[in-house]
Amino acid sequence: MASYKLWALPGAIPSNPLIYHITHVENLASIIAHGCLWSDSERIAKNLLTTNIGYSHIKERRLKRTVKMGGNLGDYVPFNFCPRSVMLFVVSKGHSDYVGGEDGIVHLVSSVNTATALGKRWAFTDRHADLCYALYFTSRDELHEVDWNVMPSRQWGGNDEVKARRQAEFLVYGSFPWSAVERIGVKSNAVATKVRNIVNGDTPPVIVESSWYYRC
Repeated sequence: MASYKLWALPGAIPSNPLIYHITHVENLASIIAHGCLWSDSERIAKNLLTTNIGYSHIKERRLKRTVKMGGNLGDYVPFNFCPRSVMLFVVSKGHSDYVGGEDGIVHLVSSVNTATALGKRWAFTDRHADLCYALYFTSRDELHEVDWNVMPSRQWGGNDEVKARRQAEFLVYGSFPWSAVERIGVKSNAVATKVRNIVNGDTPPVIVESSWYYRC
């Protein structure tokens, strides 16, 4: 199992990069019951009700954006290469489709080794996958295309290029098994207790990582 600690040096390519998917704690019971995280297209097809934390207009656009691996961007489960993502900042501030803050947001943590061993179609991008000029890669040998200098940063400021590169994505087609989630990172002990009750066991382990959030 990969260490949850971030790499020591900016720019260094981790031997087994961690990947992070954020969701609301209220979605965990359904994820566990289904045994996986569904892509947006699968979630819609199954008529699943979830607590949405993302921008609805971006989700709708991703459902129509074709990608070179096959299908549309919304057919893939997205992960980032860092916690404390740009999207989490948006969530922490509130937006037109979600105003619940970041306290109930959890990080589902896995790793590139685990994800690529699933036998599913996968890819990663060099920046936010929704951008029309994002580049897609399907070989681990191309992980140097991710900007590892920006991933450990706690501040990304108003630089649009840094912001876009910090949102590089790892994508898994269709669904991502719950059994492939290696850790769950949460903001507080209160949320950790709630998650442990939902998980009803010690697997995956739940860790309190307030530094992964914006309003510590």
